Amino acid sequence: MTKFFALFITFTLSVFATDALVCKVINEDEILKIKCIYKTARKSYDRNISMAWTSPSTPQDDRFKTVLLPAQHGSAYDFRYFDGRADGSWTISATDDSTGQVTSIEFIKEDLGEATTISAPCKNSTLEKPSTPK
Repeated sequence: MTKFFALFITFTLSVFATDALVCKVINEDEILKIKCIYKTARKSYDRNISMAWTSPSTPQDDRFKTVLLPAQHGSAYDFRYFDGRADGSWTISATDDSTGQVTSIEFIKEDLGEATTISAPCKNSTLEKPSTPK
């Protein structure tokens, strides 16, 4: 009975979950990476999630990537190596192509020196994609 109740609560929370984009600086094998995870409600169909990284000062460092989110999955991620990224305020956004929902955050890159693992200061905001005239 407890398993049924836990499964019911998990399902209920996942149905009413809001989209979120969470970024962290992580240390894997002495290499610092910025890892962003887009979390969303699970759907019964495959979807494309478009992830865009916008540099504060160097447009050649921008990146746009489309990730397939299979049916019944609730998250997709992308990462960039920390070294070589421009200093300043990065904008990272994830767009659910099936719903038009855009979730974006601002990531402020600071000089970490000898840091091993930290959480990045992120500002999360959710924006509706502007509707296109028909």
